[in-house]
Amino acid sequence: MKFVLRRRSGFVLILCWLVTTGYGQVGQKIQQIDIRHVGPPAASESLVRANIRVKEGEAYVRTSVDDDVRSLYSTGFFYNIRVATEPADNGIKLIYVLQGKPTLTQINFEGNEQYGRRKLLKKVTSKVGEPLDERKLHLDALEIEKMYQKAGYQRTKVTPETRVENEAAGRGTVTFKIEEAQKVKVDDVEFVGANAFSQRKLRKVVKTRRWWIFSWITGGGVLKDEVFQDDKEKLTAFYQNEGYIDFELKDVKFDYLTDRKMVVRFIVSEGQQYRVGAVEIKGNTIFPTEEIMNGFWSEGRRMKPEMVPGAKETKRNPKGDIFTPEGLRRDTEAVRDFYWSKGYVDTFVRAIKIPNTERGTIDIVYEVRDEDKGQSYIEKVEIQGNTKTKDKVLRRELAVSPGEPFDLVRVRLSKSRLEQMRYFDKVETDIEPTDVQNRKNLVIDVEEGTTGHVELGAGFSSIDSLFGFVGYREGNFDLFNPPYFRGGGQKLRVGATIGLRRKDYQISFIEPWFLNRRLALGVDLYHSELNYYSDLYDFTQTGGRLSLTKALPYNFIGSLSYTLENIGLEDVDEENAPKIIIAEPDNRLVSKIGASLAYDTRNNAVEPTRGQRTELLTEVAGGPLGAEADFFKWEVRNSWFFPGFFEGHVWEVNARTGVVEPFGDSKDGPAPDNQEFARVPLFDRFFLGGVTSLRGFKYRTVGPHQDGEPVGGNTFYFGSVDYTIPIIERLKFAIFYDIGNVGEDAYHYDFRDYSDNWGVGIRLNIPQLGPLRLDYGIPISYDDENVSGSGKFQFSVGFTRDY
Repeated sequence: MKFVLRRRSGFVLILCWLVTTGYGQVGQKIQQIDIRHVGPPAASESLVRANIRVKEGEAYVRTSVDDDVRSLYSTGFFYNIRVATEPADNGIKLIYVLQGKPTLTQINFEGNEQYGRRKLLKKVTSKVGEPLDERKLHLDALEIEKMYQKAGYQRTKVTPETRVENEAAGRGTVTFKIEEAQKVKVDDVEFVGANAFSQRKLRKVVKTRRWWIFSWITGGGVLKDEVFQDDKEKLTAFYQNEGYIDFELKDVKFDYLTDRKMVVRFIVSEGQQYRVGAVEIKGNTIFPTEEIMNGFWSEGRRMKPEMVPGAKETKRNPKGDIFTPEGLRRDTEAVRDFYWSKGYVDTFVRAIKIPNTERGTIDIVYEVRDEDKGQSYIEKVEIQGNTKTKDKVLRRELAVSPGEPFDLVRVRLSKSRLEQMRYFDKVETDIEPTDVQNRKNLVIDVEEGTTGHVELGAGFSSIDSLFGFVGYREGNFDLFNPPYFRGGGQKLRVGATIGLRRKDYQISFIEPWFLNRRLALGVDLYHSELNYYSDLYDFTQTGGRLSLTKALPYNFIGSLSYTLENIGLEDVDEENAPKIIIAEPDNRLVSKIGASLAYDTRNNAVEPTRGQRTELLTEVAGGPLGAEADFFKWEVRNSWFFPGFFEGHVWEVNARTGVVEPFGDSKDGPAPDNQEFARVPLFDRFFLGGVTSLRGFKYRTVGPHQDGEPVGGNTFYFGSVDYTIPIIERLKFAIFYDIGNVGEDAYHYDFRDYSDNWGVGIRLNIPQLGPLRLDYGIPISYDDENVSGSGKFQFSVGFTRDY
């Protein structure tokens, strides 16, 4: 048997090839099958023979042997497979020569100048000591190419070359040969043939952007293959959703101005814009067309088709709605959901488009199959997969119940509610037939997820200075299920914040279904030690709070609370502190009952761009448990959000006011210098200044002073206007104006005496860290007691300002 062929003549070569491959023995009986390994065996002989279908005693068939070779390769154990034959008594011997994948002993790079070995290795998933896998090495090469492309080296090519250093020992190496290209920056992005929209508007649709000064932060300004492919789809979707159904992206050209600059040109054919023509429903036998078009009510709003001629006619758009694929999809679902909401779950709806190029319209026919099989009803609701979460926690979120019509719209709503709980990695619903006609089971299958999270971190703000925090948060807590305490749908958070100017310890517990009603019971226990209020004293606060919160109709949220806390002053500098502070007791017990009503229509709680939040808060202090303060306090807080002058620009308008007034013994009792407002505890009075209010001033310095020390007042008003402009995807620029004042007495509003400031800021959303805001406020009107310097930097976490 020979594996090395001598190149002496074509005849000899062909003859040897025939002998080696076995063509000369086709049809002969296989007397023996041998397994031979080159280097260390990659798999056991039993595994090898299990993947060989050819058997001893059978006739030799070349195609069967080829199938065995493919089967052996598919196991992933072998680098090279050869099959040879030898003569044997009354037949042939079949020999499988197997070379296992060599062990990768070394990874090399050639031609890399822009990136060092350490950075390149981070993109390589193949590891030394693992089997040499050429498919995996190919994917590694693609990842290295992507890294170069993202940095602007678009034409860089990476080729992995493998080498078996020692077949007997089964060792191999790989060398990634890198042909680095020059960095090419995108000088311009143009849309040739685009007339319906401006170049500026179309540039905002795609993510391939011009190179600019901040491209090193955004990663833009260069051509990236994966982004470019998305851009082509986004451009098509944009035009189609503007009614240009015939839009076509003809070509994309890359014109190199120099070796390092290019212009990307999208060659487009817009076609004409289509509007909705006639709308018709056919095949409906159960409900009349007019009733279907009128829609149905779901979650407080009417769900009905919108692309009906005249449905959206305005002076600006007299011909009716623009036809869009997305609008057609929504309307088809609205017609289908009309039936599904009434339990007709077997109804099928299909939309047929009939274009009319002369009129520039598309007629729509909704073809309905609603054979009257009768309404379907829910026989029972089965929940599967909830190994930790109790059944009742899921069932109370469902919008459907056994015995009701099988409303698939409310089934979707139930699925959405379960997903929003964030207890499960997956939520699936299914319909299961039963033996009873028109009765079906609803099956809900969930996959439990992780609900407990450890929180560790550090931060800095203009108020707190440097601080660190540690905590634990459980979103599916169960107080009555020891020792694991999970599965009851309750929420628990335990945390501690320790910094240069503060110490906070807090335990929060929420039962969202108190007394089996959608009523949230909250319990908070806390202890705080703050020394950033003043240089003349340290502030401590220890207490607890009970609350009940309920979501009300029409976006209202109501809450009732009871707070009992001890307020303490420590290390008071009696030589320099004003009398009002010295008169404060070392410890004061405060008992408060509170109520609030909020109206919230914001489209996003973290980064709103539309809507408002208006809240009325009231507190009454005094009464039981030996409380040492009697006062009534109310506040109104308003925040409105509006679109700005251009896309992505946002107006934020804030207006707040509040009054605190003593009563009973607190009002009639003695006070330093006969100041009535002194009877309200120092830390329940109002202060302005700092990141949450007047940003051009120090924290809590705007308002009444005594001997140069801020002492707060009984009345305040505050207003602000912010205008934010997007710079890049995660960075925004802001300009703002703040105005406000604090009066000494209750209901003492003096609008002629105020402090105000203007300023600029940035809003930065950092992945894994969250939204940050940095503002620089410059005072305009002020008095000598509440300003120092020309301006103040204010730094905080979050885009909105909670006062």
